[in-house]
Amino acid sequence: KDWFSEHSIFPLWCDAKKGHGIKEIVHTITKARISIDERRLSRGMKIRPIRALALGFPNVGKSALINRIASKKVAKSAKKAGVTRDLRWIRISNGIDLLDAPGVIPPYLENQKSALNLALCDDIGEAAYDLDFVAMEFIKIIQKLSNNKISNISLKKISNRYGVDITEGFKDPNKWLFLTAEKHTSGDRRRMANKLLEDFRNQFLGNICLEIPL
Repeated sequence: KDWFSEHSIFPLWCDAKKGHGIKEIVHTITKARISIDERRLSRGMKIRPIRALALGFPNVGKSALINRIASKKVAKSAKKAGVTRDLRWIRISNGIDLLDAPGVIPPYLENQKSALNLALCDDIGEAAYDLDFVAMEFIKIIQKLSNNKISNISLKKISNRYGVDITEGFKDPNKWLFLTAEKHTSGDRRRMANKLLEDFRNQFLGNICLEIPL
């Protein structure tokens, strides 16, 4: 929060899937619109709709957030990247227009960690990475995050889901994938790796954040 304040950025946190924090966003947008309207009127200018842009990584819920703010389905939304393909102006309410845009990925990723996180979040195509490798790296991430209290990771929940202690995976991710594959996917490691990643994406392992908030 201090970093955002120092840069005159005031973030609003929300969960578009569950609807948490939406009222605060709508209230903030309305306040901004009123302020802009008053400024235009004071200068003898006509009031016109204010415009905002929904911009972010693919598959983070931009369209779902727009639908929540509009209180109706005005943008296509699905649990996969690439649903929004074109720029489209959407009238959210009287006086507010929002531009729904396709997800964007930086043309250059500074490190492998950024690419790994995008793969884990299903923001880049499966053909661009090795499932087995990403699954094993995810196990290492779980280990690292579990050492931080605010990560809220339940190792017991993960272990119970697969019937194999996840801490064994901390010692040897390769062996853990082998053992869980024997239990759940008839020994098919690729299917097991995919299952682990899909379980993470669908929050079956809990609300896991890949990076500790600032």
